[in-house]
Amino acid sequence: MNKIYWKIFASIANKMSWQEIINYINWRRTVNKLKIDSKEYPYLFHTYNNMGLTERSVEIPIVYHYLNTLKISNVLEVGNVTNYYQSYFENTFPNKTVVDKIEHYYNIITSDIADYKSDKKFDFIFSISTFEHMDSDLGRNPDYKPDSSKLCSVAADNIAYCYNDLLAEGGTMALTAPMGYTPEWDLTFKSDWMEKYPFKSFKRKIFKRISSEEWVQLKDGFDINQPMTYDAPFPYANYVSVIEISK
Repeated sequence: MNKIYWKIFASIANKMSWQEIINYINWRRTVNKLKIDSKEYPYLFHTYNNMGLTERSVEIPIVYHYLNTLKISNVLEVGNVTNYYQSYFENTFPNKTVVDKIEHYYNIITSDIADYKSDKKFDFIFSISTFEHMDSDLGRNPDYKPDSSKLCSVAADNIAYCYNDLLAEGGTMALTAPMGYTPEWDLTFKSDWMEKYPFKSFKRKIFKRISSEEWVQLKDGFDINQPMTYDAPFPYANYVSVIEISK
C-alpha cells in the first residue's frame, strides 16, 4: 500500500471500528456515481491498488457497463485485472478467458496476446491498463523492438490481431488505458490509423478526472489533441482513454 493509500486508510481506521470502515467503503462506492454513456454506476472503491484514487475507479465500472449493455456469452480479458475485483462484478462474468503475458495462475493463460491462438471466437474482448505496456513501457519492456510494428505501435498491431483473429462477428472490443503515461499509447489513441483500418466501427472515449475521486466523460467531439497529463494535477491518471471497436 503506497503512502497516499496508507494515509487515507490510517486516518479512517484510527477513528472507526472495522464495521464502520466497511460501512464507509460501501458509502463511498455509492454516494457519487460515474456517468458512462448517460448511465450511472458506482465508482470502484477497493483496498487493492485503488482506495478510490487510481484510474481503476473508473476502468472497472467501464467494463461493468459493457457487461450490462451487451449480450455476451464468451469473454476474453487481455491482462489479468478483474480477477482482483470480483466483489464488484458479483458473478456477472460469463465464460471468461484471461490471457496475461507475465502472471501464472490456474485460471490464467500465460502468453503474449500476439502469440495466443483460440479455436473459439469471443463476443466481448476487453483490457484494462494493459495495452499501454506493450511497446517500450518507458524502457521497462525487455521484449520491445523499436520500429517492429506494422501499424503505428505494437499496441495497434495487437488491437488489429484481436479484431481479426479473436473477435466474433457482431462482437465488441473495449480497451482502457491512461493517457500521458507512455507516448506509444498516446500515439495509438490519437493517430489516424483507426480511421484507415477496416474496422466495422470504432469510437474513442475520454474520461477526465475533475477531483481526486470524481471523473466525467467528455462529450463527443472532444479535442483529441488537447494536453492529457499523467500524475498532474491529481495523482495517477488524469485522463482515461477508451477504444471501443465493433465487428
